[in-house]
Amino acid sequence: MNNAAGTYTLTVYAGKTLPATYTIQPNDPNYPNYPNGATYVITDGTFVLRNDGSFTETNNYVITPNGGSGQGGTVLFTGTWTLNATDLTLYKPAQNGFPALTDTGTVTEDANGRLTINYTEDNGNGGFDSFEYKR
Repeated sequence: MNNAAGTYTLTVYAGKTLPATYTIQPNDPNYPNYPNGATYVITDGTFVLRNDGSFTETNNYVITPNGGSGQGGTVLFTGTWTLNATDLTLYKPAQNGFPALTDTGTVTEDANGRLTINYTEDNGNGGFDSFEYKR
């Protein structure tokens, strides 16, 4: 795992393969900007692990209000990471309106030498969501 640093591509977002589509219901109090509802689609993303122990996670999305046109955006997280054998720990400070998080997961290598990051994150609703990135 000495070569875990590198750029990985998002394959699973919150348990869904890409494109990961979510429906925002009309009048959802968590999304006051979309009173008529909307569709939220995670289209792609990257996870960059750096040799200095820092990381950048970038996820791109398109949100389309019901009856409107789609607008793209990006959610960016930065933090630090540690790896003990295959056990990955991600430390995300509070950012983008999200609280500080410590996520745990793994970095594994398949038979072809391709590395995969899998981790889970507290979703704030009493459960955990899974994420996967492949290099």
